[in-house]
Amino acid sequence: MKYKKTELGQRAFKEHSKDLTAKQRTTFIMVDGKKDVSELYTLLSAIGVSSEDINKLIDLGYIEEETGPDKGVQTAPKLAQTVGVALASTAPIPATSHEPLTAQVEQERYQKAYLVACKLTSSLGLRGFRMNMAVEGAGSYRDLLEIAPRIREAVGDAKYIDLHKALSGL
Repeated sequence: MKYKKTELGQRAFKEHSKDLTAKQRTTFIMVDGKKDVSELYTLLSAIGVSSEDINKLIDLGYIEEETGPDKGVQTAPKLAQTVGVALASTAPIPATSHEPLTAQVEQERYQKAYLVACKLTSSLGLRGFRMNMAVEGAGSYRDLLEIAPRIREAVGDAKYIDLHKALSGL
């Protein structure tokens, strides 16, 4: 599902409407009718854009689905479902065993996962700059677990598997 800017949205953007937060303005800028909603979310999740921000733009009538000859306009609930699927695929990675990890095991996993996470985020170039900074600021295994879903979203499952293995102790 691809979204485009509406005339109302372009007018509100040019007039610096108070209806838009900074995140929503950034989201509006990124909407171009070419990126689908999952691509938008992947690009914008690093700065904290949520499905609510995207839905707000739809509710205000500032963006709408790009229509083709056989498509109608999609509604906000459809977007929430689509983004919900993307969010569900980025759930935190559970530990491979049901027992709590010891501090030593967490430290070992952290050291391995940190190197993999740095490699993955640095390969994203400018797009991954903030994520790379988050990885460098992660001081523990649990910190890496928190940002792992964003990394997975940005690099895709095929590249993410190495980080998953390092975090899981595989």
